[in-house]
Amino acid sequence: MGKKCGDFGGRKRQGDKGPCGQAAGWKTDHPGNGKCTLHGGSVTGRPVIHGRYSVKHKQELQDKMQEFLEDPQPGNLMSELALQRAMLQDFVERLGDTVLIDVIMRKHVFDMIESISKVVERISRILNSTAITAAELQLLQMALPDLLLRYIDEPEKRLAFMGELRQLIGTPSQAHRSQITSSVSDQD
Repeated sequence: MGKKCGDFGGRKRQGDKGPCGQAAGWKTDHPGNGKCTLHGGSVTGRPVIHGRYSVKHKQELQDKMQEFLEDPQPGNLMSELALQRAMLQDFVERLGDTVLIDVIMRKHVFDMIESISKVVERISRILNSTAITAAELQLLQMALPDLLLRYIDEPEKRLAFMGELRQLIGTPSQAHRSQITSSVSDQD
């Protein structure tokens, strides 16, 4: 004997406790499997024309997702921080000078401040994870003169390089400068 709609949860009526006796998948595109057409077996759903699941809404989300995927700096949260701060300031200004701000409003303000603080902490962690540390900078400063001596043979080019580097990042320490200039005079 074949499967019945009731085997898949189809019921006759609300008051009648018996299972549906129709063949499984009766008058649907899946005969022999699932509920019959009377109990939702062929329901594909009415197309949604507005709201959260509408086709228009889905396309707008797709466009926004594509825009975010193409963002060259996805970890940059500065615009989110600016938006949160502007929203907080706008909210507080709308409250006005009312002396009695109810508990809900105060909680809302504190929640916004906490949310802003979390974004600031995230930005700080991102910047700290990608920034050069003081130890790395000191290592670079110590290694640079040796690398210059090893790879740039001409003293004039070495001095030109150091002059341009000074303009970009500031003056290197006196010990590094004397090491580079002494090696230049040694080669003359």
